[in-house]
Amino acid sequence: MRFNGISVAQFEAYIAPRASSNAFNRPRLEVREKAMALGRVMLGEAAASGLALELRASDDHPSLWNKRSVTAQWVFLWRDAAARRELDALLVGQQPLRETLADPTPFFRHAFLALHVDADGLEVSLRIHGDAWVDARNLRARCDADASRDALVAALAALPEDFVLGVTDGPRVPVRDVDAGALATALQGWSQPEQWWSVGWPVPKAAVLDQGEALEEPILQAFRALLPVYRLVAWSRENDLLGLDRELAQAAVDRAAAARESEAREAAWQASQAAEIERRRAETAAEARDRAVVHPRRAAAAVKGAARTERAPAEKAPAPTAAPARVVTAPKPAPAPKPAAPAAPAVLSVGVRVRVKGGPFEGKVGAIVERDVRGAKVSFGLLSARVDAADLEAI
Repeated sequence: MRFNGISVAQFEAYIAPRASSNAFNRPRLEVREKAMALGRVMLGEAAASGLALELRASDDHPSLWNKRSVTAQWVFLWRDAAARRELDALLVGQQPLRETLADPTPFFRHAFLALHVDADGLEVSLRIHGDAWVDARNLRARCDADASRDALVAALAALPEDFVLGVTDGPRVPVRDVDAGALATALQGWSQPEQWWSVGWPVPKAAVLDQGEALEEPILQAFRALLPVYRLVAWSRENDLLGLDRELAQAAVDRAAAARESEAREAAWQASQAAEIERRRAETAAEARDRAVVHPRRAAAAVKGAARTERAPAEKAPAPTAAPARVVTAPKPAPAPKPAAPAAPAVLSVGVRVRVKGGPFEGKVGAIVERDVRGAKVSFGLLSARVDAADLEAI
């Protein structure tokens, strides 16, 4: 047994005061599981009849899909993924971007067969939402031609007598009373995009409570009865009353062109990035080679300059003279010792290591790499700065 009825508590989980509460998620989940069990049977029978459909269910808890309010449980069969992809380029293109972003329910853009449960009862139905414009246009095209309209009237007349047809907020007509005029009236009343066109078997809450598990087989029979109507109403390549082949082919061409353009932009960006990376690598390598050549030359020049500076006083010093003959005289008092002359400061030349005595680099130690009358350029490793000579001392 897949369906054991719906209890009063489960129906009441969908009433407005409880629809937004998570406290009633459990009874709603139980209803969802029962409906999905029946849906799986429906899916197997649809596949056996040659219809490629998928089974889906609405959320049983407050979510974005139901706008945080679970007023009903839907289990439905709609086009499979391959058929939806083929139509989605056309369907989304017909809907304004603002509405597309605000609508989390792409299910409304396709005709589907549904088992629907709310606080008032359940219904097995074929539904087309106003946003399902391909199916809506296909239905209107069928009703515009006598032969195709008569086929739909005959299929509706073959449904069990308690099935009804109508649109949201409009009267629902028993299928035994449906003719060309009733079809035209229903389509005329289907003027707003948020409305549904539907044909189905509604079962009030009291009847569901009374029948219990015995309602399983009638639900499946109602679904089987709707399959021929779905084939006549829902668009497919075999039921194309609109001549959409050209639009679908153009949509495929547009998608392929957009994909190629996107790939070309990505390839160009990748090539630009690779060229920039290679350019930066070449610059870095050139700078490294320049440093390797220039720095040893500066160091050698600094050493040679220091050596010349140290030899210069020695070369100018007078040659020593011979000591005079010693004359013995009376001893004289020894003169008072003269104070020692202060040591000459070290020369601040290129290559000399220095310590900064003042300024923003006070206390730092570096080497002089350039010298001029105003001061010196001192290298502190990766950083070089020009420092006043008065702020430098050799070390």
